Amino acid sequence: MEVKNKIQGGIILTLIAGGVFFVAWAGVLAATAGPDQAIVNDLNKQIEEQQAKVEALTAKISEYSDNVKKNQKEAATLKSQIMLLDNQVGKTNLEISLKEEQAKELQLQIEQLGLQIGQTENQIAKEKEQLADILRLIGRYEDRDYINILLTNDNFSDFFDQLKYSTNLQNEMQRTLNRVKETGEKLTTQKSGLEKQKEDLSAVLNKLDDTKAVLVSQKQNKSQLITATNQSEKKFQNLITSLKKEQAAANAQAAALDKQLRAELAKKGSGEKFNSLENAILSWPTTSHRLTSTFHDPDYPFIATLGQHSGLDIGIGVGTPVKSAEAGYVAKVGLGTKWYGNYIMIIHGGNITTLYGHLSSVSVKQDQYVTKGQQIGLSGNTGFSSGPHLHFEVRSNGIPVNPLNYLP
Repeated sequence: MEVKNKIQGGIILTLIAGGVFFVAWAGVLAATAGPDQAIVNDLNKQIEEQQAKVEALTAKISEYSDNVKKNQKEAATLKSQIMLLDNQVGKTNLEISLKEEQAKELQLQIEQLGLQIGQTENQIAKEKEQLADILRLIGRYEDRDYINILLTNDNFSDFFDQLKYSTNLQNEMQRTLNRVKETGEKLTTQKSGLEKQKEDLSAVLNKLDDTKAVLVSQKQNKSQLITATNQSEKKFQNLITSLKKEQAAANAQAAALDKQLRAELAKKGSGEKFNSLENAILSWPTTSHRLTSTFHDPDYPFIATLGQHSGLDIGIGVGTPVKSAEAGYVAKVGLGTKWYGNYIMIIHGGNITTLYGHLSSVSVKQDQYVTKGQQIGLSGNTGFSSGPHLHFEVRSNGIPVNPLNYLP
């Protein structure tokens, strides 16, 4: 009987010692061995190559940006305007390439992180298996109470050796539990990082589509300019002079009409519907939010000739429904103008006015009320427009302001 117990004790001690050694090195082995390491190294190399491409493209874009700024400061001639447009097209082409390379880099990083997540999940599974082995050993060992252990050992030395190994085993179990917890927390962090990388990739791809729309607009600007001037400097200067006059007149008329109508409507008192309108809270006039030019856009190609851009250009095709950004009163419907083409001007509560330009058709009349989200016309390419889009302005007390400060 004593011999049998000693043999069992020896087997348990051997299993314990082996288990402790294996558990202690499991994390190291999981991190350094396995066929996935070659894949990780290859991904790291590809990511570094993508980063180098991104840096090179960023440097080239900076050169084009400097050229654009230089062109904008030069005298307003047809030659300088075409050079400006060429530089903008070149810059935008590079920006498209940049976003494509950034997308590739993000996809590689997502693949890399996915691999790391798989390794971490395997590590957790292994550590849980090791923990189960330890628990089984403890269960087998604790089936024998300490009185029996004492009676089956020849001396106190053997007895205390077994107690020591029991303590070591339980300590190792606690360390394994801690490792499982830490690895689980690492896995949670990695998964959050993966979701962030996916969001970043989605944002880059959306911007890529926006940049492609800008490129189309820039090419149309050049084509329109060449067609309108027939590459004649004299015709170019006449065109700019005419457009400046039209622009100034349209701006002055809008500001004066805004002030005049508000004063007239206010005199009518509470019985007038306009006077019950609350402060305007604007919504987008189109389902698309893709911008080809922003308010006071530094890349607006006609800053040197026509001044700052007074609104947002939303890139949409001809015939896209345009909706009123807020309930209001139709102050003006302009048809066939040189600057805005067909346009609608609506005044709202809180001294806010919106203007919708380059429409192909209008479906409201002057001196009528519209509700928020009501269709008021269809987008187009009328007036001084290089291609299909909606020119959307927001005015505060008659002065153009940045629409993005008023849109959700």
